[in-house]
Parts: sequence; C-alpha cells; structure tokens
Amino acid sequence: MGLQGKRIAVTGGRKGEEIRTLIEKQGGTALIRPAQGTVFTNEEQVVQSIQEIIENPPQLLIFTTGMGEKRMAELAEVNGLGKPYEQLLRSVPIAVRGTKTLQHFMKKGITPATVADRGTMNQLEHSLTIENQSIALQMHGENVPAFIETLERANNVVQTIYPYEHTPPEEEVLERLIEEIASGLFDAVAFTSAIQVRYFFDYVERVGKKNVILEAFTKDILPVAVGEVTEEKLKEQGIKRVLTPATPRMGAMVIEMANYYRA
Repeated sequence: MGLQGKRIAVTGGRKGEEIRTLIEKQGGTALIRPAQGTVFTNEEQVVQSIQEIIENPPQLLIFTTGMGEKRMAELAEVNGLGKPYEQLLRSVPIAVRGTKTLQHFMKKGITPATVADRGTMNQLEHSLTIENQSIALQMHGENVPAFIETLERANNVVQTIYPYEHTPPEEEVLERLIEEIASGLFDAVAFTSAIQVRYFFDYVERVGKKNVILEAFTKDILPVAVGEVTEEKLKEQGIKRVLTPATPRMGAMVIEMANYYRA
C-alpha cells in the first residue's frame, strides 16, 4: 500500500467520499477540503432549452461534461421529453470535451464525432472548424466567453445550456486548508478540477498567503492534479512540480500518488 501513513488533502467535494475510499485502500488518510461548490440551475430554464433543441435541432451539439448531459437527460425524462431527447442525441453530430465525457457517451451507445481528449476548451476550439452552423453548447459550470466568441465570429449561432453552476467554496474551509498546509499537516494536496485551483489561489492571494503556500508546495507538500488541465492551472500559479496521472481520472490519480511514494 503505497500511501501507508500519508495524509492527503482532497479539494474536490462532489466525489469526496469516493476518493477517500480509494486513498484508504492504498493505506492513506484522506481529509476532504472542498475548494468549490456546485449548484443545479433553474430546472425550468434547462427544460425549456431542451424543448427548444428538440423542436429546432441544431447542426452540432457540444457537451463539456458528462455530469451536465446526465442532468439534461434526467430532466428530459421526468418532463416527458426523454424519447425525443435521446433521438436528438443519435441524429445530430456531437462534440465532447475530455475523456470522461467521451466515456459517458460511449456508455450510452453514442460515438461523438469530435473529441478533445485533453479536456481543454482550447483543444476543443481547435478541433472544431465549423462555420455558418447552429450549435447547442452545454456549459461546464462557468462561462467561457472567448470560446463562444470564436464560434460566433465564424457566423455560427450558439445556444448555451447551463445544467449546473460552480460556486465559490466556504471561506472557513479555505482558511483551514491554508493553515493546515502551512503547518505541514499534509503529505500531499490533490486538486480534482481546475476551478478548485482558481478558487483556492484567488483566496490565497486575497489573504496574502501565496508565498507561504508556494514554499510549502516546493519543499514539503506534494501538489497533485487529476489531469493536464488542472496541472496547467497549478503551474500558472508558479508551482513547478506537479504529480499528474497520464489518464485524467480519480482512480489513476490515487494510483499515481501510491506509485510515487512507493518509489
């Protein structure tokens, strides 16, 4: 068990217990410190958007998360739109961001036409050479105006759908996490999304503790990212050493940590 005796802070809250179990199986101790919140948006607005794309099918559907599509499918089903929504997914070309979103659709028996497997919006943008089309874009919790503007500059008509939104974490949690990092309580801190990095460092800078955090991550505590997108966000903050699995998944991240400490 490669994480025997190791204490790992996990900044993801939505799947915190799942990650805790994975870490404990490797002999470690997980402490969940959520650095983001997630709230579902107005149900009526999402259902209205689903109704609109069923009645006027776009020429391309873009999904940025499997979680977002899952909620859309659930809302379609409970509002009597399940069958026409599924028919829509099987009749319109689909582009997806990230391997998790790809796997979500493969489980549904749907093969997306375009896949940005690195999971970045930039890669998705460069994968799409489209113009003069109607597009329905499922967002991943944050607005991405640059991406939408690029699509619109190519004379595309873009309809955005927000099944959920990210919200800032509780400041008490971030304050506690900073104190624990500064005191050397953890062996590693695992970030499970890029937005957690942004929320965390926005707060760190606001309270004037960035140098303390960077020093801890440089000397004593291992910063871990679930994937390349999250790794990039950490490096943008000045962190040079980041442990990242080749496959952007929670299980792979835990195994990567176990192998690191085992070695």
